[in-house]
Amino acid sequence: MGSKRILTTRAQAGMVTAADVYTSDTKLVIPKGTVLKDDIIAALKERSIFAIRIETGDDGTAVSMPEEIREEIQEIEEVPTLPDPGVMETTSDNIHFANAREADNFKEFKSLFMDSVDNLKDVFNNVVVNNDEIDTGLLLSDVKSVIAKGRNSIHIFDMLQCMRGYDDVTYVHCMNVALLSNMIGRIVYPGISHEELDVLTLSGLLCDVGKMLVPEEIIMKKGRLSVSEYNIAKTHVFHGNNILKRLNLDPRIAEVAMRHHERCDGSGYPGGYRKDQIEEFSRIVAIADVYDAMTSDRVYREAICPFDVIHMFEREGILKYDVKFLLPFLHKAAQAFVNSKVMLSNGETGKVIMVNEKELSKPVVQVKDDFYDLSKDNSISIRKVLV
Repeated sequence: MGSKRILTTRAQAGMVTAADVYTSDTKLVIPKGTVLKDDIIAALKERSIFAIRIETGDDGTAVSMPEEIREEIQEIEEVPTLPDPGVMETTSDNIHFANAREADNFKEFKSLFMDSVDNLKDVFNNVVVNNDEIDTGLLLSDVKSVIAKGRNSIHIFDMLQCMRGYDDVTYVHCMNVALLSNMIGRIVYPGISHEELDVLTLSGLLCDVGKMLVPEEIIMKKGRLSVSEYNIAKTHVFHGNNILKRLNLDPRIAEVAMRHHERCDGSGYPGGYRKDQIEEFSRIVAIADVYDAMTSDRVYREAICPFDVIHMFEREGILKYDVKFLLPFLHKAAQAFVNSKVMLSNGETGKVIMVNEKELSKPVVQVKDDFYDLSKDNSISIRKVLV
């Protein structure tokens, strides 16, 4: 028995769902194992659910429940709902899941994540090579399915940390940026509309589509780029903007592709724009883009320790990034590593037990019966998070 993702418009009565189906705000619509009926399919379309996962046989064809058995199945009278995500954020800030990674939960997350990355590869190729339109509904459905597997922002951070090790500067990176941008939007704007959140998520997902037109030998070079190579690499923002602005998309998505490397102090590219010239979604995606790029493996270096990245943001970020978005994000990022095992610069291995609110990059670490407050002991730092 297998499964595959299909557009809701292609769903037929008798098909069986292979995964829970959620709305954009993570409310459960129908559970895994539901036998689809015409009224259920109509309800999915009304709720703007663009794609679902269905069960398939060994030959890849959809499993279909015979009509006589379907008629015996009791109609669904009430749609169960999940707790509101905003409530979950406020009640779970001090809970970390590093030592409670349920195998089945993470396997589902990873499967959905990689399916989404595969779909994104197809979309990028079709847009660039065939000038196709982008099926935003399918892309958003993929992202929302992944988000629904996380209990809250900290849980998603935890599972993304488990996904580290994929050296992919385009597709996995764009998926991560979309998830992190979505997270920042929900943290800073708890009442953000579904439509605005969708635009922000797509902005993160499509920000690097222009890399498809940059020579692969530059994108995948194992070593520092020369000045001329770096200038070529930077053209991805123009390529991305040109690709996206001709499509039937919210214009901010193309703008983010052009401006997500701008910095609030004017030190970014391509225009050297300052904060008041940079649209908000570009400022959000800029933070997600840099955090993910630095904490991920690359062909030319290993991933940088998240606490070093947080420290970089604390040291330089106040000027370069919008603090309205940066500080809440860093707080979540630091909280995500509470209870995580870490290796210290003195060679000892311990566990993060507390975050210092004034110095997020320097938590309190327990090593056996000893406690190191890294905000007070500058001779010790975290070298690596052990996943």
